[in-house]
Formats: sequence, C-alpha cells, structure tokens
Amino acid sequence: MNPTEIYDALSKIVEASFDADEFPFSFAEATDASQAAISKLRNGSTNKSDLPGGVLFGKRFHYAPAPTGKSDTTLEQLRASKKTKSAKPAILLATDGEMIAAEHTASGETLHCAFKELGDQFGFFLPAAGKERYRAVEENPVDVKATGKLAKLYDALIRANPDWGTDARRHEMNQLMMRLIFCMFAEDVGIFPEQQFSRLIFTYADDKGEEAHKVLIAAFQAMNLPRHKRTGLPAWTGELDYVNGGLFAGVIDAPKFNTIAFRYLREACGLDWGKINPDIFGSMIQSVADAKQRSELGMHYTSVPNIMKVIGPLFLDDLDAEIHKGWDRARALQQTLGRMSHIRVFDPACGSGNFLVVSYRELRARETRIMQRLEELEGRNAMGTSEMFSRIKIDHFYGIEISDFAAETAKLALFIAEYQANASFKAVFGRCPAALPLRDAARIHTGNALRLDWEEICPPPVKEEEVFIAGNPPFLGSTFQSREQKTDLAYVFAKDVKSFAAFDFVAAWFFKASCFVREYAVRAAFVSTNSICQGQSVAALWPHILGDDLEISFAHKDFKWSNNASSKAAVICSIIGIRRASKEDKFLFSNGFGSLSQNINSYLVDSPHVFVDSIRRSMFGLPIMDYGNKPVEGGSLILSPEERAEFIVSDPRSEKFIRKFMGSMEVVRGVERYCLWIRDDDLAEANSISMIRNRIEKSRDIRISMKDAGGRKLAARPHQFRDLLAPKNHAILVPRVTSERRPYLPVERVGADVISSDLNQVLYDAPEWCIALIASRLHLVWIATVCGKLKSDFRYSNTLGWNTFPVPKFTDEQLEALSASARRILKCRYSHYPKTIADLYDPDKMPDDIRAVHKENDDLLESMYIGRPFRNDTERLETLFKLYAAKIKTLETASKKKKA
Repeated sequence: MNPTEIYDALSKIVEASFDADEFPFSFAEATDASQAAISKLRNGSTNKSDLPGGVLFGKRFHYAPAPTGKSDTTLEQLRASKKTKSAKPAILLATDGEMIAAEHTASGETLHCAFKELGDQFGFFLPAAGKERYRAVEENPVDVKATGKLAKLYDALIRANPDWGTDARRHEMNQLMMRLIFCMFAEDVGIFPEQQFSRLIFTYADDKGEEAHKVLIAAFQAMNLPRHKRTGLPAWTGELDYVNGGLFAGVIDAPKFNTIAFRYLREACGLDWGKINPDIFGSMIQSVADAKQRSELGMHYTSVPNIMKVIGPLFLDDLDAEIHKGWDRARALQQTLGRMSHIRVFDPACGSGNFLVVSYRELRARETRIMQRLEELEGRNAMGTSEMFSRIKIDHFYGIEISDFAAETAKLALFIAEYQANASFKAVFGRCPAALPLRDAARIHTGNALRLDWEEICPPPVKEEEVFIAGNPPFLGSTFQSREQKTDLAYVFAKDVKSFAAFDFVAAWFFKASCFVREYAVRAAFVSTNSICQGQSVAALWPHILGDDLEISFAHKDFKWSNNASSKAAVICSIIGIRRASKEDKFLFSNGFGSLSQNINSYLVDSPHVFVDSIRRSMFGLPIMDYGNKPVEGGSLILSPEERAEFIVSDPRSEKFIRKFMGSMEVVRGVERYCLWIRDDDLAEANSISMIRNRIEKSRDIRISMKDAGGRKLAARPHQFRDLLAPKNHAILVPRVTSERRPYLPVERVGADVISSDLNQVLYDAPEWCIALIASRLHLVWIATVCGKLKSDFRYSNTLGWNTFPVPKFTDEQLEALSASARRILKCRYSHYPKTIADLYDPDKMPDDIRAVHKENDDLLESMYIGRPFRNDTERLETLFKLYAAKIKTLETASKKKKA
C-alpha cells in the first residue's frame, strides 16, 4: 500500500467523523472534502512530523509508515516523538500497509487490526474529530485501561480461535484470562520476581507469538507443580515458583496467538497491575467476556459507598462500637479480635465478588487498627506468636454466582485483596505470611442460587461463629423476566406463597434469606429495587418474609442508584436488613441520615406492621372513586378535532352525539380528543347519520373479530364503549399513571360534557374538597408508597390508594375550607391558560403562585391532622400509617364483637 492510499484512508476517517454516526465509506470512494485533506497533507501545510515519512495532522493524528511487520515498533516511536508530546494529537497511528497499530494519546487505549479492517474501527478514531467515545469515568485509570486491554485480547483470541468462544470451551477461556491476570499482578507486586513471567513468555514465544500458547501451557503447568516434579517441562520453567491454591489446577490449555492477540498481551503485561482496586476491578473484568457490558464499563457493579450502606449497619457499625468501647482495655480488644476471626460473610449473588472483597478489606483494616492499639497498650510483643498474622481468612467468605467467568473473577479479586491487605499489614508490623504457595481460597460456588441449598454452600454457624448474608441480587420486574427466571420464582415460592407471579426477581433472594435467618439466627441485608416495598407486592410478599418472628433491623429508603461508571443507572433502590425479632436498636436511613426507629414496617416507615390491601369502598368515608370508560372498539368511536369538525359540517345533527373525551394525556398535556356517546334511546337517530353509522359498523366488525370473548360480546352494542359512566354535573379526573418528577399529583375538574377514558380514575359529581385532598403532598406520598410505581412513574389506584387513604373526621367548616382551597388551586391554574398541567407542574418551571396555593393547601390540610404542617414526608407517612393501623384495629374489634 502506497502513501497516497494511506493518506486517502486516513483523511476519509477524519472528514467522515465530523458528520456521521457510522463509518460511511469504502476505500474505493473519495469525496471532495477528503481530497482537500489529502492535498493539505501532501503539500506539508499542516505537516510538522519529526518522523521519516510521517504526517502530523494538527491535533487530530500523528501518522508514520512502518517497515513490514513493525507497526507496533513504529507506534512506540510515535509515543516518544517530541512533536507528539508538544502537539498532543488525539490519535497515534502506524501501519505497514498490512497491519494497523493505533493509540489514543489521552487514555492510552490501543488498536491493533488488519489494515483492511480499518473501516470497521470507525468508532476508535472519533477523538480525531474531537468527539469522545464515552464520558470519562471517575475511576482508577489502571482499572479502566486493564479492562480495555483484556477485552481486546479476549476478542482477538476468539477471532483467531473461534472454538474457544463456544459454550464448550468458555470455562477454559475464562480460566486462561484469570491465570494471565494473576501472573501479571504477581510480577508487579513482588510475588514473582519483577517481569519474570512476561520476560519468559516474550523470550520463548517468538517475535509474533507463534509459540505463545505452548509457552503459556508450560508455564501454567510448572506453577501447578513443585519444582522437583516438573519432569518433561522446558528447563526455563524452573525459574517459576510453585503457586498451588487451585488457580492452575485441572485442565491446562491455551489458544493460539496471532500477531494482533500477541500485541495485546504484550500491552497488558506492560500495565502496572499492582495499582488495581480489587473491589471495582473484579466487576470491570467481568465485562471482558460480555461485549454488551463494555459500552458502559462498571454499570452493573455495586459501588463501594453503596456496599458500605449494606455491610455497615449489618455488622461493621456494631464492630466499630465495640472497638470504641474497648479502646483502652486490651482484654476487650482481644475479645473483639476473636469475634472477628469467627465472622463469615456470604453473598448468594456475588457477581465478581465486590461485596466479599469490600467486607474482607474492611475487616482486615479494623484488625490492623486493633493490633496497633494493643501494641500501644502492651508493647511490641503483646500479640504473641499466635497472633503474628491475620486471623481473618478468605475461606471465611462464601459466594454463589451463576456466571462462570464472574465466579472465577471473584476468586481472583479476593486473592488480590488478601495480598494487598497483607502488604499493608507488613508496612505496619514488618511481617506477613509468604505469598506462595497459595493456601486458603474463597469459597465461590458456580450455580443458580435459587436452586441451590444455601446451607450446603455456607454451613450454618456453630458456637462463636457469626454469619452475615449480604449482596446485590438481580432485580427484574415480572414483565421482563425470562421463562427460566419465572420458573426459578415458582421453584422458590410455589410451596409457600399462593400469588407470586408479579414479584420482582429479587424477592426470591429475600425469601430464601429469611428462611436461613429464621433457622439459624444469622443476619441478612440486600440491595433491592424499591418496588418490593411499594404497592401490592408488600401485602403479598412481606408477611411470608417476616412472619411473626423476624423484623427489619435497618433500611435505607429510596435512593438513586449511583456508581462510578460513565452512565448512572436510573433505578431507585432500597437496602433492607432482616434478623430475628429482638430489642436491639433499629435504624431507618433517609437522604443520608439515620434515625432510631421503634419499628420499621414493610413500607420502610417507622410505624406499626400493617399491610395495605385493596378495598372496594373507602375505609374513611370518602366519596366513591370509579374508573373511566374503557372503549374496546379499536378507536372506531373516537374522533380527532378535525374529524369532529368534519362530522358536524357533514350533518349538524352529529354534534348531539359528540362529547369531549379525556384520558391521562388529555388531562396532563392538554391533548384534544372527542368520542361518540350514544344512548340506546338515540340509536335510531344516530344511525340515520351516515358518518356515525359507518363508525358503528366499524366498531361491530372489530369486536366480532376479537379473540377475547368479552370483546366479541360487546358487538351486540357497537355504538357504545364497554363502560357507560358519565357525570350529571361534573367529574374529578385523576390520571392513573403520572411522572414522579411532579411535586403534586395531577387532578382536573371537568363538566358534564366530558367523558373520561379508563386511563383516569374518576370521582363522579363528588364535592370539590376532594380536589384539595388529591392535590396535596400528603396524598402524593401515600400513593407513592402504597400504590407503587410503573417504571419510575406514580401509579394511582382507587381501591389501593384512594379507598385506603387515612383522613380524620372533618367538620363541615373544615370541608368548606378545603373546597375553597381547591377552588383557589384551579383558579390559579386557569390564570396561566393555555399552559397545561405538564407545563405548570414541571418542578424546574413551576410558577411561584402555583407553588404558593399548593403550600397553603398543604398547610391547611395537615393542620387538620396534627394541628400544624408536617416537617417532612417521613412524618407524613408515619402519621398516615398510624391512622391506618388504628382504623384496622377498630374494624377488627368491631368485627369480633359482631361475631360474638
């Protein structure tokens, strides 16, 4: 390939990257823009490269031609170039016409590929156009680089050895990656002599890696055998230490390396693996084998701050209190050390081991602090020979993980965490156990946690042992569960729970954990979607989890998921801890602050245990709230504004049969629609209007063809919706689903000319003070808690939300005051016409007068409950649940008296 072709290709990449989302050209094509760029490169107007034949194209790229087979060597020259350092181009690129070697100067990410594949790598060259491929992650750069290098190595090996990408060999491929990571880490932290592993590999694998697979197999076999048992292995393997620990046990094989894979291996070995963070690195490495996860590295892992929200209240906070209490008493501290040595941590959805790694690291840090204090209290030899090293063993950490690659990663991450903790121990005390051979290993089991017996994986505690179950199990709503996942739910719940099909997937982990807690007095805490503490799931699930003998020991209420990935997950989570019922303190955390609680109920409120069930009529005497009308006619009886006008122009009699039609979009966003509303007595007249008759016939045809028997039955009255609910004077409409961003629930009052669809709940001809209730902050927090959410939106239910909403017994004067408040809200809203509810209740744009009238309404209503406005939503919910619990108790008492 001559320089002209190279310039042509490079310039096309640069020019195309400005305007395209995909790589749009073939090398045979040329545009005017690319030809102009080529001209600039050739005449040297922008070329200031200091390498022979090189081109420095501003801050876009620095290119240099390479001798045959030396693209990677030329890339090193580009890195070292003074012009590269001064100009700081986005891309370094070298090619011999057959192979490409390129690098991002900002991140250090590299690319090795055949020149003919250049067009497939368009995304890599976006920085040359000033575009970022992803937002910068707030993460250890070594973790990010290491993951990128390994992902490319993994892909290159699979391309060169397709059979290694099959299910049959996936475990071997995963083991290969883990073994490589261990070796690279070991030679960078001093477990192996410096660069021993990489030096041997690159010495005996030939220049292009033709023998790399044989060299790796020999090296791995050697590390699994004591030196005196290495008969038949190459002499150079005698340098390698005996590793043991199971890392190199079993079948040892390796795929063949091509030039590209060998280059990525060389680059991976060149990183400083001693700086990796095992708590995060493990999950990032997990993305290596899953290309879908790579676009958002780390998105799936639990961040360290969130892990601490779980293991802190679960066991670390108690340890810290114990350490603080015994800080000046050596015997007390010795007892705490003894207690810590008997702690075991079990994560039944461990992924790549984040919870286990952080738990181990935190326990080791506290152990070191105690030992330092003991030396201060009793002298250097206070610990004695039996306490020379840590008593916290990684074989006290148990996990279950369904993914083989993640399970292997968890084992490695815990080993790295152990080594780093030992190094810190040595820095303080001048001693630590020898790194090799490996001894204890974390007990990570590969399998389906919902099908396995947890007691067989993590034996129940005996004598002084304590077991803590912690983790972040998968949460997935019923709609998104696979057939296999639904079968898993049935496996867990079918014997004990009648209705479980709507449960979130995470519910199965809570149920299994509760069985373990109930049987063996262990303690458990999980991260969860907040949906299991809202809506109908509460009454269906939590009585089976807590029963009469367990309690929620602590909980973090709704908080937005956060981690250090480039995109934040939007899910709202809760953290819930469970234990046997006791008199110990209970803590409820909200917005980062914790408070002592008398009791934490299943809605994560400091209130008595109650389960809010659907009910047909209001428990507190509120007016009946019904549904709107479900059409069930395929849109035949619904009209747009244009169609309405057309009907009336065609035959003015049509206007008699047309009503305004409002669903949730019409209420919230002001969308305009109409419907045909025909009473039986008027059917003959309606049929005499041809356009209406055609719509009625269309409705009949659609209903006749329906699969649903109920729909087919409606063909007998095709001129009407399924429901026939209309107000005499007015109606109050409440959309059934509404955005969680709004500070108040949308509610609208309409006249008798409006027909509501079933997308609203409706109060027909109800008093105006109902609007003041619905439009209050008090009502919103109740609905958000007991009705739950659809995705992230509030879901309104008449039977579960309105009919259970606790209200005091209002006086006539109070009802009139609430009616006046409702009128003020509506009047203020109408003064902003034509702005819609969506416009007015956007929290970032809400007019001050709208905020003011709602504040007045809140203060008025809340004063009727406790004599003053509530301080916050927590106090609102606590009061509402106490009222609800009191009402339930009153009804139960009345029922018993009636039966007696």
